[in-house]
Amino acid sequence: MKPEIRRRPVVSIVVPMLNEVENVSSFSEYLRGIAEANAGYEFEIVAVDDGSTDGTADVLRTNIPEQFDATFIQLSRNFGSHYALSAGFDAASGDCAIAIGADMQEPSELITEFLAKWSQGFEVVWGIRLTRSVGGPRSWPSRIFSRIFARYSDIDTYPAEGPSGALVDRAVLDAIALLRERNRNVYGLIAWVGFHQTRVEYEQRSRVSGVSKWTTRRLVQLAFDSFVQFSSTPIRAAGLLGLLIAGVGFAYAIFLIARAFGGAEPPEGWTTVVVIVLIMGGIQLIVLSVFGEYLWRATDEARRRPLYIVRDRFTVSRDEHD
Repeated sequence: MKPEIRRRPVVSIVVPMLNEVENVSSFSEYLRGIAEANAGYEFEIVAVDDGSTDGTADVLRTNIPEQFDATFIQLSRNFGSHYALSAGFDAASGDCAIAIGADMQEPSELITEFLAKWSQGFEVVWGIRLTRSVGGPRSWPSRIFSRIFARYSDIDTYPAEGPSGALVDRAVLDAIALLRERNRNVYGLIAWVGFHQTRVEYEQRSRVSGVSKWTTRRLVQLAFDSFVQFSSTPIRAAGLLGLLIAGVGFAYAIFLIARAFGGAEPPEGWTTVVVIVLIMGGIQLIVLSVFGEYLWRATDEARRRPLYIVRDRFTVSRDEHD
């Protein structure tokens, strides 16, 4: 009887990329170090070019380490990192997938720690930054969003510190593939599907070159999308605000009636009326805008457009490397 030959687990490294041509050479060495440090695994790289205009995809094709199978996906335009990450997860063929950035701010040792946790039976491993390469006021919006989202969303496994990188098991990948909502926070979806989750803490490194592609506008949009997608808090807060204002108005009416029975003169002047009208009008617009956010996203989902459009895709096996 022939002995059973056990294959090595396959790990998909999923990397969204946007105008990272300056990092490609260093990233190739970074990948080579990961493969050499984890010889018990086979690796594939799933690189998603999210509408780069600097030739990132062309340079990357010639800079993949020989230890890796490679899948290149070039999107037709810039859809956003969470959509690019979704495209990478859809294409990943490994027993697990690890989402990292092309800026190499996650140390290669983190991948080893991810795989150690996975081998212990955890199906989701979060990367949690103990320190951020960009500190001070520039990091506050991200920190504040993560903590508020973890507190008020309808999922209780989202890391309040804000995840940066994650390992997900094949079972998690298959579950996320069923979730096709357009307004996406992929890390929120990973938290939502459940499974056995744990975390690994690390010190974030500085970018090798270039700058972050996360603009203030994109961060604000992600915050709105995430809260509408995973939380009923905004719409409930709008209802509570209406109840509060109605209660204040009712109390003020009682106060005026009591004053009238006491013989006091009613308040005079247009100022009070104008102020009340402006305040009430502003509150009504806020409440309507909250409802509008939910309605817009429901309309967006009803169109059933694809999450992303692939302009080009090709694969390279390790046997085909020069």
